Amino acid sequence: MNEEPPKGTSATYTPAPDIPQDLAPRLALILEVLSGAKTLSEAAREANLSRNHFQSLLNRSLHSMIETLNPKEPGRRPKPQALSELERRLKRLERENNRLKKRVEATDELIVVAGELLHGQRRPGQRTRRVRKGSEPDDVEPEPQAILRRVDHMRELGQTLAHAARLAGVDASTVRRWRLKCVRCVRAKRAVPASLATRAEHLVRELNGLIGAAALSHAVIGLTRRQAARIKCATLTLIERERQQALTRMSVAGAGLIRGLDAMHLSIEGSKCYALVCADAAIPYRTSITWGERYDAELVARTLERDIDSHGAPLILRADRARAHDSPHLRQILEKHQVLMLHGPPRYPCFYGQLERQNREHRAWLAALLDPLGHSMQALLEQMVYCLNTLWPRRSLGWKTAAEAWNTRSGIHIDRKAFKKEVKDRARRLERNIDLRAKPADLIERLAIEQTLTNLGYLHRQNGGWC
Repeated sequence: MNEEPPKGTSATYTPAPDIPQDLAPRLALILEVLSGAKTLSEAAREANLSRNHFQSLLNRSLHSMIETLNPKEPGRRPKPQALSELERRLKRLERENNRLKKRVEATDELIVVAGELLHGQRRPGQRTRRVRKGSEPDDVEPEPQAILRRVDHMRELGQTLAHAARLAGVDASTVRRWRLKCVRCVRAKRAVPASLATRAEHLVRELNGLIGAAALSHAVIGLTRRQAARIKCATLTLIERERQQALTRMSVAGAGLIRGLDAMHLSIEGSKCYALVCADAAIPYRTSITWGERYDAELVARTLERDIDSHGAPLILRADRARAHDSPHLRQILEKHQVLMLHGPPRYPCFYGQLERQNREHRAWLAALLDPLGHSMQALLEQMVYCLNTLWPRRSLGWKTAAEAWNTRSGIHIDRKAFKKEVKDRARRLERNIDLRAKPADLIERLAIEQTLTNLGYLHRQNGGWC
């Protein structure tokens, strides 16, 4: 029967056990043997067991009693070492499992983000086609902002900037530049009052862009330095566009009609010398080049005679206003071959811009050459002209070299006497209608030549230059 625990006992109290009926006789015999009332053999016979078997039961009972009666160490019973090791391994595996689960989730999300970036967009390294302002719908997010947003998302998922940018198909420096541009756009959204912006733009125009941003912010009260710098940059851009729109670009229809002559300063072993270059005005083909120690009329005449003998006489010779270009000997050569001289406006280098740009190529080629073979300067200049004419395909010529374009030119089928007479007649008509005070004496002749070439279809004018 169950025993009621006495009052005031602790939770460690153990009640008396219920003894099964079949085990009660054996328990009584064991107690009698322990108390000395019976011997081991008598108890074994009454239990109908062998003596060894009964003694084994008695010994096991004594072991249990001793183990129960043995005083325990204070505190909670320690766990077995094997169980503690298993629990540690279980916790470590759970942490590893959670980390891998988060990584898988981040990888899945990263694949989705990368798929959104790569699906239907450009390949890595491919340039983005520029979209005109106003042609993009309002509900479409600009591509740089979309890429930046997804790159930031990938950074939050643990990817480096280089890896995220590579998945987005752009370079890491491009991502930094776009982010900086977005920050500047946010700063630029701060509106500037129209009155302040108008006053600042007026000052920039009046001073031709010489005023600095700090001075502009002090000149216009209420304008910050950053706003002043932004207004100045926009005004200078507008001024440059207006200047280019006001220019007139001239293009020659055919090769061989107009030839330019210009000098280039050289330096050999500390002493100065000059190279005279003759080039066609329609294509970048150098017809001849000559050098001399002095830039005088003799060198110019010798260069022109050599050029005409090798490549024929042009219809027009374009030259600057150097004194060596206006000698009697040179005029005799031009009169002999019926070539008209075309002088540009004074102190206006844009008129001779083609030859000036070619001289930059000449200086760059000569600067890279150390002349290891000891050739003469004339040989080096002729080698330079050969390389620039025959080895350099140019986009403006349909990826042909200047020599190929020159060889396919058509001849000059113009009556030179009739052309010269028409120029003189037009010059007389212009002289009656133009005030020549404080203007060059050869202005009428230059305008007459340009108008005659335009009427014949050999000279084309295009509004809006880009130089």
